[in-house]
This record gives sequence, structure tokens and C-alpha cells, in this order.
Amino acid sequence: MVKRKLTLRDISRASGLSTFAVSRALNGGVGVSEDSRALVKKIAKDMGYVSNRAAQGLRGGGSGQIALITAGAANAYYLDLMTGIQQTTHALGHEVVLMDIALNGAYDPELEDRVIQRLLEARMAGVISTLTLKDASIAQLSAWDIPLVFVDSAPPLTAAHLPSVTSDNYAASLLVGQHLAEHGLRDWLFLVYPERWSSRLERERGLRDAAAKFGAALTVLESDNDAASAFRTLSAHFDVRNGLPEVLIAGNNPLLLGALNLMRAQGLTVPEDMALVSYDEFAWASLLNPPLTVLDEKSEEIGRLAAKTLISIIDEQSEAKRRGESGAPNYGPQHKLQVPVDLLIRRSCGCPPRQG
Repeated sequence: MVKRKLTLRDISRASGLSTFAVSRALNGGVGVSEDSRALVKKIAKDMGYVSNRAAQGLRGGGSGQIALITAGAANAYYLDLMTGIQQTTHALGHEVVLMDIALNGAYDPELEDRVIQRLLEARMAGVISTLTLKDASIAQLSAWDIPLVFVDSAPPLTAAHLPSVTSDNYAASLLVGQHLAEHGLRDWLFLVYPERWSSRLERERGLRDAAAKFGAALTVLESDNDAASAFRTLSAHFDVRNGLPEVLIAGNNPLLLGALNLMRAQGLTVPEDMALVSYDEFAWASLLNPPLTVLDEKSEEIGRLAAKTLISIIDEQSEAKRRGESGAPNYGPQHKLQVPVDLLIRRSCGCPPRQG
């Protein structure tokens, strides 16, 4: 468990250096050797030290700012999600700070560590995370009584009590499978991101169950979570498989973009050569040629619900402190929400144009 009231003197005792040297090492000052600086930073990290300027007001309080941790902000899904979050937080008197731990779609555990340390030092009032965080990160936030709400991704099993606002990804995949079966399509290729993004598990489980129910063959093809990786992964798969699948199911917007780039490069047409369906509605999906059949996971609504959930927990913390009670966040069943999805049927799945 991370200690809560560590001081520079604690780091000084553990390192054998003066408090002045420790302060210079932690704050980038001159006059400290690189070996000493590295030693001090390691000890501070191992002990769970947070700089005094944050500790003076952090625990159970905060700056009024909320951190939104994303995992590749280029994903159009996050744009609508952030809109819902920011509209709600602004109306309720809070600001949002964006922090990304998967630049260009590649998750970086060391970047997660740095981001968690920064939001502690910045005295964030609460955190919304779109990615399942490490146990150590969750422990740090808990030690400082900073409430955490997961959105899109679920909390880890080791912290299953934590709040979350998610889509019903399993039901979404069943909708996709049923619609593809209605078209008579039985050869499905699911291009999907790694399991670090926990929504992948329920999406894949739903497609596997749908394939079994409707007698379809499902191939699951994993790619890194960015368009360039999707292009390379899908291209390599097409090179070795015998013919094209009847339908490609893109796991999210970045993977869809990579797939569309490859189809264009290879002169493939949709749905004549291969039907196409994707998760996560985005603003111009209906403007593609042909218009894209997508699952609308209502990301803006999810963002609003996540922000309201977090702020309600923060407000309860403030009330508890005024009563002289513990400032630890109080989580309950009401803080676990799931939003239903809609399948927006357009032409990329093989459906004819709709009138009106």
C-alpha cells in the first residue's frame, strides 16, 4: 500500500542524501549527480512519494480538475466520448485534462506510470479512464482517495467494485451476427485490437456465440490498435488465406481506417467483393461510399453518464469531509452502468438503399 504522508526527509533518510539534494534531484535542479538523481527518483517511486505541493491539498480534496485517461485519442469514438464528458463537467463546474497512455494506439506501461504520477501532483479531483489500468496505478489513486470511473473498458477483476460505464458489447456482437446471418453470410473475419482494451473480450465472445448459433466460420485476427498496423496485419492475412472472407468486421475506428486503406490499395469494392461492418459509429460513417453499417455505442451518452457518476462521488466526498468523516470515495452498485447499443444498418453489409 502506498504511504500517504511521506516527506523529503523520508526520502533523505532512505537515500543517505541531504533534503536539499533530494529536492534538487526530484525537481530537476543542478548540482546533483545523475547517479544520485536516479537513486532518489527510484526511492521516491518505490515509497510512493508525492511532492509536498500536491500533498498539502490532495487527499480527499483536489483541484476541481478531472483527468480523462485515453488510449489513443485519434480514435473517433473518444471524440464523442469527450464531448459528453466536457459538456457535463463544464455545466457542473469542473474542468477536464486529457492524458493519453497509448500514443498512436500503442499502450506504454511506463507512460501510464508517469501519467499517474502527474495527475497526483496536479491534485486531480477524480479520474475517468478508458483503459483498464494496472493494479499499482489503482492502488496509488486509492491511497490518495482519488475516485476512479472506468468508461468503455471494465475495471480489473482485482478491483471489480470500482465504477464503470460501458456498452453492452456482448449484445452488440449478437446483433451483428444475426444481421450477417440474415444476409446468408457465413465466413466472418473479425479484425480486432489487443485484450489490453477489455471491450475486446465481450465483443469477441458475442461474435463467437453468434457464429456457433448461425453456423458461421469466424476468424479472429488481432492487430495493434492503429490504422497502419491494421493495414499490415490484414494485408499479410489476405496474402496467405484462400480467397476473401464474405464479411470483414472492424473492431473500432482505427482498425476500420486501416482496412479501408488496404481495400482501396487492392481495388476491392464493398459489398461486392466483401461486406463490411464496424463497431463505433462516427459522424461521417453515413457519407462513405457505400454508407457504412455500424454499431452505435452512444459514446457521447456514455461520456455524460461517466462524468455525472464521477462528480456525484466527488460531491459525496466533500460532504463527508465537512462532517468530519473519511474522504475515501464511497462506491456502490448504482455506479455500475451499461448502455444498450443500436445497429445502424446501411449499405456496406449488402442491404439495399433505404427509401426516405
